[in-house]
Amino acid sequence: MHLKCDNTKDFKDRDVVYTPDHVVKAIVDRYKPSGTVLDPCAGDHAFTKHIPDCLWCEIKDGRDFFSWNEPVDWIVGNPPYSILNAWLEHSFRLANDVVYLLPIAKVFGSRKRLLMVKEYGGIVEVFAPWTGRAVGFEFGWACGAVHFRRGHGEEMKLVVH
Repeated sequence: MHLKCDNTKDFKDRDVVYTPDHVVKAIVDRYKPSGTVLDPCAGDHAFTKHIPDCLWCEIKDGRDFFSWNEPVDWIVGNPPYSILNAWLEHSFRLANDVVYLLPIAKVFGSRKRLLMVKEYGGIVEVFAPWTGRAVGFEFGWACGAVHFRRGHGEEMKLVVH
């Protein structure tokens, strides 16, 4: 699958991948999001089950993330990759800490995206213990949680198991 934006129904259907419980648990246990937390693409509510009082958006349930404008402390989830730049831009406007399950190549594969991340503050950590297939995607590339932080400005930590 080529990961460029494609508006066909088949492509959008592939953009919906529910996060396995063991992956959600690993991410929540590692980052311990606190304060006001938002899952912007709740799907089957995998993250909201593990984060107390987690706020959520889900387009299929009538809660569009792009309509959410209230600041939060953390955003945690598994975003749609076909619109990742727009998704990150909106996330960065709302939260100081953002953690997304992502194909690692997707983060570093676009100069525009890298400049956006740098302007926001940077990447605290890339935690990449899985392949895409291990978390339910169609591909076998490295996947993991990427922790972005407003104003971070320090070196990124890379954790690969």
